[in-house]
Amino acid sequence: MSTQERSINLAVGQNINYDDVIIQLHNFGYERQSEISSFGQISAVGDTIKIYCCSDPNPIAIEFWGNNIESIYSFSLAKKNKIEKYQQIHINENHLRLPGIKIKPGDFVVHEDHGIGIYKSKVKKQLAESYRQFYSIEYLNGDNLYVPESAKNKITVYQGVGRRQPRLSRLGSPVWQKTKKKVEQSIIHLARELLEVYAKRELVKKDRVIKIDKKWDKKLADTFEHIETSDQEKAIAEIYADLEKSTPMDRLLIGDVGFGKTEVAIRAATQVINNGFQVVILAPTTILSRQHYKTISKRLQDFPIKIAELSRFVSAEKQKEVEGNLSSGSIDLLVGTHRVLNTNLRFKRLGLLIIDEEQKFGVKDKEKLKKLKTDVDVLSMSATPIPRTLFISLSGIRQISVIKTPPKNRKPIVTKVEQYNDSKIIEYIRRELKRGGQVYFLHNDVKTIQAKNKKLKKLLPEARISFAHGQMSENDLATVMAGFAAGDIDILICSTIIENGLDIPQANTLIIEDADRFGLSQLYQLRGRIGRGLDQAYAYITFKKKLVGNAYKRLSALAEKTDLGSGFDIAFSDLEIRGGGNILGRQQHGNMEELGLMLYTKLLEQAVKRIKKNKDIAV
Repeated sequence: MSTQERSINLAVGQNINYDDVIIQLHNFGYERQSEISSFGQISAVGDTIKIYCCSDPNPIAIEFWGNNIESIYSFSLAKKNKIEKYQQIHINENHLRLPGIKIKPGDFVVHEDHGIGIYKSKVKKQLAESYRQFYSIEYLNGDNLYVPESAKNKITVYQGVGRRQPRLSRLGSPVWQKTKKKVEQSIIHLARELLEVYAKRELVKKDRVIKIDKKWDKKLADTFEHIETSDQEKAIAEIYADLEKSTPMDRLLIGDVGFGKTEVAIRAATQVINNGFQVVILAPTTILSRQHYKTISKRLQDFPIKIAELSRFVSAEKQKEVEGNLSSGSIDLLVGTHRVLNTNLRFKRLGLLIIDEEQKFGVKDKEKLKKLKTDVDVLSMSATPIPRTLFISLSGIRQISVIKTPPKNRKPIVTKVEQYNDSKIIEYIRRELKRGGQVYFLHNDVKTIQAKNKKLKKLLPEARISFAHGQMSENDLATVMAGFAAGDIDILICSTIIENGLDIPQANTLIIEDADRFGLSQLYQLRGRIGRGLDQAYAYITFKKKLVGNAYKRLSALAEKTDLGSGFDIAFSDLEIRGGGNILGRQQHGNMEELGLMLYTKLLEQAVKRIKKNKDIAV
């Protein structure tokens, strides 16, 4: 997510839609009121928009004639008289931007020294003969703290791990410092426990040395059809450094769907194979496994690497052949589902295990994974990691690489949350088909999916419609998916089987029925199936009954977080909405509630660094 501040320029004589200006100011974090009284507010009465922004000590009025700006002037809030006329004004957004996070007015925030408050707005205050920018935070009893821009690193967003609203702190009270000190002592004990667990892995030594071949690396880079983003380059460098170490790698790679995680994994895999070792890429679904197999086979067609697949799309006879070739070492790279964890499978020299969306695997599969992991390098990939995985990684104990830079020309997905309506849905579908695109229609009920198929065929007789779900035979499912990928199907009515794996640039409209039945991270993953090409993508998240409570919060969060690279934020929101559960025990759960997850994690990371530096425990 960009940390660059957004702004709007308005000038006398400019032709601009009156309503568009109000919408843009609202998106900038300004609160609409009938009458403005403080910073961060706007009002729109008749042909006049009034703005109280931090770029001027007085509010601004913009008078329109239709969609043409007639005059701009500042005025006194007390006397209501005009002060100064302007030909042009420059209005900045009212959000507080921290690295990777945008905090809007009304959000709960935590100041390290003063506690939990509510972010109100940006403010300009006169000091001596100049104006300086501050961030206004409201505390208990309406007291305000003005934080200078130079000290904004002391502010974090309050990210809860439960359903209760946080209590505001009282400015000047010693309660916050006492609470923080108590939690910090508990954090030190937790940091020691976590480091002891991960220290055991640090003691394991690899029976191999991986040397990075720069010629192979250059050949891979030269054959990549896109230009690597800066985040991809950084992630590749971090993984290469891990591979060259004598201790096994355990790195989490986070990045939105379509942001290039697979390419980073391919770079790591080829280097390990070039050193004479085998690589396994493990996927949670058959479709994702097949997608990886096809993508990687095509990507490495000019390299002396033998690739095989192991999933239910592969015949029993072929599976036996793959098993034999793995044990003899004639297969370099295996792509597969949980079938890879079969106890009969033997590798000649396994060097790297790549796990895509590890949280999707069941308990039994994870137990088998542990046996594979003991002394091999492990790279886990995820778009929206589960809370515990995310937390451990953020604390600085497990290595983490993040790809937040979107591919060139990628556009944010326009997301609408609304009650299901047949006529509207038909309109959305026809709009997509008219521009030559394809549609995913998510109907996650296998019992009624064929009935939905018949209904849509009646409503849209001109469209080519088919359906797909996980209970279909391997051949039928593969045929339908291949037809959709080839463009022979206009509308695919599907279950959540599409959540991982399909990469179809022409599919740019997604309709989800009964979205309130899904988790936030799952909805985010599903939305990532579209918007893979250059065309604008549209996601329609629908529900049948009136939404209340957490269901409403989930869908609202999805509609708000449309910025490219929001997977990290979605993971946090999911944690906040669902509650932290037993992430690290009841006591630590309570401590996270006291400080907010972001500040808690920041203090844990600091504690881990101090302990490592002082060598209080063996690491």
